[in-house]
Amino acid sequence: MCLHPTHIIADHIKQPNATSQLHISNHTGKGRKQNMKPRFSQLIIVILFLVALFPGSALAHETEQTDDGDFFTIVWVSDTQDMAYRNRRDVLEKMGQWIIRNRDALRIRYVVQTGDAVDNGASPWQWEAYDFLLRPFQGKIPYIAAAGNHEVKKNGFLEFSMRDDVRKIPRSHTIDRGKAAFATFSIHDRKFIIVSVGYGVELEYAGWMNQVLRMHKDHTAILILHDYLAVTGNFSHTGKEVFKQVVVPNPNVRLVLCGHVTSLKARADEIDDDGDGTPDRVVNQLLYDYQHFKDDCGQIRWLRFDLNNRSITVTTYSPHTERYYKDFNFGNQAIFTITDAF
Repeated sequence: MCLHPTHIIADHIKQPNATSQLHISNHTGKGRKQNMKPRFSQLIIVILFLVALFPGSALAHETEQTDDGDFFTIVWVSDTQDMAYRNRRDVLEKMGQWIIRNRDALRIRYVVQTGDAVDNGASPWQWEAYDFLLRPFQGKIPYIAAAGNHEVKKNGFLEFSMRDDVRKIPRSHTIDRGKAAFATFSIHDRKFIIVSVGYGVELEYAGWMNQVLRMHKDHTAILILHDYLAVTGNFSHTGKEVFKQVVVPNPNVRLVLCGHVTSLKARADEIDDDGDGTPDRVVNQLLYDYQHFKDDCGQIRWLRFDLNNRSITVTTYSPHTERYYKDFNFGNQAIFTITDAF
């Protein structure tokens, strides 16, 4: 199933067709490929064979990284609050161990968290539980997080800002003690920037995001937010404003990742940057949030960026259940590819 992009000119926003509901089942390993059309984003389903993944040696944590490979991976975790609340340290540790074991095989360059790492940001023991996820790769793979509503609902950003991973962000790369931050890295001659903004301050820091994105206009930009897409697959109220105020004005924005609501959703928007009536880029926006599960948990989503054909292959897997998880938005497949992605 192909997700058809919405064409955006200036401030006009056309809502896409409704997307399907969350579905979870085993990976089938089967897929079909769609025909490609020029100047449009194609989301195609491919047949992929999984390779064995082996442990690797340690790498130093760096903000700027270079690599000689033709692909790299960003690991994406989101809304792990139920695992922290239920003190599922065993599951969280399996997730972290899987990430570090597969660092070299997948060429993992960043781990991102789209918010609600814990259920209560004022609870020290929940953060202690969540640290079981981070500890295996801490100092070995860079990590950046956006605070969710559960982190900030009690004491605002107080506890989140005191986290070691937040305090260690260079001051030149953050604002207001970690409420928003960015990180850059390069692979070959391709430059990337990840911009994260916490829950409830997205519009307050829209100007800051624009400034950062303009300063790095030669970097492909990935936005990390908590609240952006709704359970319907349309924009949330905040997401609609971020799209209008930040995504549309910055031609380097190509991907937005979010969580917040229990669902898997996706939308693609074509944007005409120069106003000539022809789309200049497609922005893909993905919502990924598994929560409220007792035992069927521990999902990790990883995004494999292919530098040769500018595609992103997305896989969802739980090292706890040892299962792959399907996404109805992409033909009910556990592995799908977004073409013309960056």
